[in-house]
Amino acid sequence: MTAFFLFVCAKITSMNILKRGLIFLIGFIILTAFYYAGYIVVHLTNIPLPPAIIGLMLFAFSLINGIIDEKYVKNTCDFLMKNMALFIVPFMGGIIIYKPLLIKNWFVILVVIFLTTTLTIVITGLFVEYGLKLIRLRKMKKSND
Repeated sequence: MTAFFLFVCAKITSMNILKRGLIFLIGFIILTAFYYAGYIVVHLTNIPLPPAIIGLMLFAFSLINGIIDEKYVKNTCDFLMKNMALFIVPFMGGIIIYKPLLIKNWFVILVVIFLTTTLTIVITGLFVEYGLKLIRLRKMKKSND
């Protein structure tokens, strides 16, 4: 009886790992699809923004409007956020290659970094505030219905 119980537990655990792996893969495919959707939008419309930003806006719109369920992308996003340092290493190599150029233009670079960071924080705050208002409105509509 104990051997059968262990066999069933092992089967359930392996199926759970397979299910989690499949959900992770689906999340990665969704994120990649939104990146390429942003690339297509930029290519067709000549918008002067990076494809990743357009893809992120499309992705956020899809999450807010319930087109994509959060459970499919949560694990993938958590994994990517935890391992973000691995994606910064190639960037540091680029800094070493362009050191003379960076030293020559350090002031302009710092001003641009400061302004774009400030702008990003402000826009992100406004976007989150708008998203929270939408969520509250939806909850109020559901409670009134």
